[in-house]
Amino acid sequence: MAWSSKLPATISALVTAFGASESLAGVTVVDGPYSSQQTLHEVLSVGWTGGDDETDAESTLLTEGLGGTIDREQFTIRCAAAVLRGTDDLPGARARAYEILAAAGEALAGDRTLRGNVMQAKVGAHSLTQSLTPQGAQAVVTFEVSCDAFTGR
Repeated sequence: MAWSSKLPATISALVTAFGASESLAGVTVVDGPYSSQQTLHEVLSVGWTGGDDETDAESTLLTEGLGGTIDREQFTIRCAAAVLRGTDDLPGARARAYEILAAAGEALAGDRTLRGNVMQAKVGAHSLTQSLTPQGAQAVVTFEVSCDAFTGR
């Protein structure tokens, strides 16, 4: 098999892991940008944070071992937990967005290798953006999933 990055398969594994999590029941888990015109009130996007000027994932490669036949790949996949309330309840939206982040962290803690796609995956840095929109209070927790893997062969 030719050299390959583990990043694309890991995004798919994250979507599967988050979608199967009982703690995320009722939350719409999406792979990348969401194109439907339907308003979602609780969404967890994987590999997309909603910003046009942001990088959705990035990778660094290092030579591993003396033979140079396999590379160590360390990458970050950006995700977003977004909550939209029909009211001005900003504290409630913020609390729920952090509950979704906690459930995502729990799903990762249950399988740090994401079914063998990586050696380790964990929640890294996160940030909060909140606003009052015409549809109500909105809170978005953007977070990183940091991964350590070997490239495919």
